[in-house]
Amino acid sequence: MNFVKKQYNKDYYENIVYREAPNSQRNRNRLGEILTHKKGGKLLEIGCGKGEFLKLAKRHFDVAGIDISQYTIDCIKHSFGAKVKRGNIEAEELISDYHDVIAIFNVLEHLRRPGIVIDKIYHSLTKGGIVIGSVPNNSTLIGRVHTALANCFDKTHCSTYPPHRWRALFRETGFEGIHFFGEVMLGRNFSLYIRNRFWQYLSFNLIFLCEK
Repeated sequence: MNFVKKQYNKDYYENIVYREAPNSQRNRNRLGEILTHKKGGKLLEIGCGKGEFLKLAKRHFDVAGIDISQYTIDCIKHSFGAKVKRGNIEAEELISDYHDVIAIFNVLEHLRRPGIVIDKIYHSLTKGGIVIGSVPNNSTLIGRVHTALANCFDKTHCSTYPPHRWRALFRETGFEGIHFFGEVMLGRNFSLYIRNRFWQYLSFNLIFLCEK
């Protein structure tokens, strides 16, 4: 099995290092964070993978998903039907003023023009809607080392920006209430959130939560 990821095929998702477990603690953390802000409504996950987060989220939301990988969509069609589809979010059009929540976990770093996708997300959210997601924390020693290693093993990374640049992209698009905090991964399926002022020094991932 190849540990260097270059394309979104079966090996990308089934690699023993990256394999996502059903009902993982990491996905429960993500859903719990959303539920503190939104209790229901329409939720879209961009980069839904094999649908493990969507399976949790559909207990509370009307869910839909999009992913660039035909392999993952084929895996979850039987569970979600037409609610999931294959597509490249950089080319895909999103319905305006429609979604209450858009989740985009560790996707923006794979895009050559993430600012365009952030703008699409903004216009697809309802007033008061939220976007939540994550990117590598390319900041301070721990974050920079982790990002460099991730970039070595995942050749699809092309936009691993520092936090101030991500903040500028969200602000320029029009988002308000821009909140950043940190995530420390304890394996693929476990994580801790760090919310104090030291998060940039300790975290592998930057978690963002922004309101329209």
